[in-house]
Amino acid sequence: MRIAYGSVVAVVCAATLLTAGRAAAGPTGLAVIPTTDLVRFRQVNAILQNGNTQIDGRHAFFHDLEPTPQIEAGLPHDVEAGVDVTPSNPPNDYRPFFNVKWTMLAESYRVPAVAVGATQLGPGFTPAGFAVASKTLNYDAIAYQKFRAHHRNLRLRGIRVHAGFLEAGDRAHAILGLDAEISDHFVLWSDWISGARNSLSLAGVVVIDAQNSLFVALLRENDAHGGNVSGILFNVTHTFDF
Repeated sequence: MRIAYGSVVAVVCAATLLTAGRAAAGPTGLAVIPTTDLVRFRQVNAILQNGNTQIDGRHAFFHDLEPTPQIEAGLPHDVEAGVDVTPSNPPNDYRPFFNVKWTMLAESYRVPAVAVGATQLGPGFTPAGFAVASKTLNYDAIAYQKFRAHHRNLRLRGIRVHAGFLEAGDRAHAILGLDAEISDHFVLWSDWISGARNSLSLAGVVVIDAQNSLFVALLRENDAHGGNVSGILFNVTHTFDF
């Protein structure tokens, strides 16, 4: 997998659109970056998304389908690991690669959550490592609300920022993201990886229930001219307990 394509798929394979306390279903990252979220212990996320994100020309995604199945498992000690089957030489040469992530620090009032991980671990891919921090902007208000008995039926919704870096081969890239929980069933997010061939995304996420979610993300390559959308990413996730 190329690092430009990795900005769309490989990183998110390694890295929930929501924290474990906010939803059980969802990929453990945004559209193009990982977050500090993990698949819950004793759960498995089965994910299917499109490997080809092009929207124009003869090789648009609806002409050249490249489904990329992914499995992510929640392990003890705040670790998740998974395997993805994806084209290393699109559209025909499918190979597996592995990924792992550890959330080494949980979020508190003043301290962000911090996670480190590695992805694209397999023949035919360039290994990549990342470190990312996530902080809920209204963490204090959400925590305080829990102690107000007369507001038990009200719920503040989280808004989070994410920042870190991704390194693949001899290239390092900054990563930034924002997600906002609009309701129990809908989340907005935007995220970005630096580098001319990498992307900025804007996504809408539907959390159907505790086991199922889906999102659609519009992608714009950093070197695109005129602000045109350059790709689209679909992702469907189902969560199993074991």
